[in-house]
Amino acid sequence: MKGTSPILTFMKAVLLTAVGKLEVKEIPTPTPGKDELVIKMLACGICGTDRHILKGEHPAKMPLVLGHEFGGEVTAIGEGVNFKVGDLVSVDPNIVCGTCDHCKAGRTAHCRNLEALGVTLNGGFAEYVLLPKTQAYLVPKNVNPLHLGLVEPLACCIRGMDLAEMKGGERVAVLGGGSMGMLVVQLAKLAGASEIVLITRQKARRDVAMLLGATSTIDPTTEDVTAILKDMDVSFEVAGVSETFHQACAITRSGGTVLVLGVAPNHEKVPFSVYDLVIRGLRIIGSYINPFTQARAAELIASGKLNLDPIISRTVSLEELPAVLAADPGQGDIKYIVTGD
Repeated sequence: MKGTSPILTFMKAVLLTAVGKLEVKEIPTPTPGKDELVIKMLACGICGTDRHILKGEHPAKMPLVLGHEFGGEVTAIGEGVNFKVGDLVSVDPNIVCGTCDHCKAGRTAHCRNLEALGVTLNGGFAEYVLLPKTQAYLVPKNVNPLHLGLVEPLACCIRGMDLAEMKGGERVAVLGGGSMGMLVVQLAKLAGASEIVLITRQKARRDVAMLLGATSTIDPTTEDVTAILKDMDVSFEVAGVSETFHQACAITRSGGTVLVLGVAPNHEKVPFSVYDLVIRGLRIIGSYINPFTQARAAELIASGKLNLDPIISRTVSLEELPAVLAADPGQGDIKYIVTGD
C-alpha cells in the first residue's frame, strides 16, 4: 500500500557517531515521501571503504549509518514509485545530480554534487533503509538474498572491466584476494582471458581463486611476483596498497593496462617513475564506483553465471557489527555480509 510504513516505530541501526566510534542504536524507522521507498535490509556487505571511514581515512558525514553494498525487500513506497511492496531490489548507493558538467558529459562517477548512501546519507547497516526510487533495481525473487550484498561491488568491477577494454585472449593479473579480486577473476574468465593469475598472501584465498577460474596463483610472501610475471596484458590492482600498485606496473607489458580498483587510505602516496611511464607507454587507469553498471551487475548475478557462495565467509548481525568492523578480517576470510537480524 502506498505510503505505508513498516510496523515498527523505531528500528535498530549501527551509527558512526565519531571517528572510531560505532554504536548500535534505536532510531526512527523511515517513512517514504514522494519518489522514495523503504526497504527491509536483507544483506549489506562490509567493504574496505567502511573501515577507512571508521578510521577517518575517507571523508563521510556523521552521525551516519554506514553500509553501501546492500539490497532488500520493499516494505513501503511513496507517491510516484513503480515498485511494489514485496519486490526484491539491489541498491545503487551513488546519487548523482544529473545537472553538473560531469553528469552532462556522462562522467557521473565524478558528479560535483555526488551523495552516497552509507557515506553522506544513511546507508544499509540498519533494519530498514530509505532511498530514492532512482537507486533501486529489481532483482528476481529466486536470487539468494545474501547475494544482494555483492551487487554493488560487482558493479564496480564491471566498470573496471569496461575501462580495461579486454577483447579476449589477454594474460591477466589480479593483485588482491578480497571479494573484488574474486569477482574480477570470474569476469576476466567470462571475457575470455587466456591466463588469470591471482596474487594474494593467504592460501585459503588462493584456493578459492582457483575454484573460481584462476589459472594459477602466487604467494607474494614466498615468491617474487615481478620475477615470475612478465608482460601481462592487463593487471588489476584491487588491494589498495602501494606495494601491489608497484607490482602491477612492473609486471605489465609495454602498452598494457594497469587498472586500479583498490581504494587506498586517502593519505597514502605512491611515487613512480614518470620516465618509465612514458617510455613503456603504460595505461594506468583509476576506476571509481559504478556509473551505469548497477543494472548489469544485478542481471549478471540473477543469471547464475557467477559462483558467489565461496566468496561469502560469514554473516554478521547488526549487534555484532561494531566489533567485527573494528577488527581485521579473519585469516582466509573474504567477504562478510551483514543481515538485518
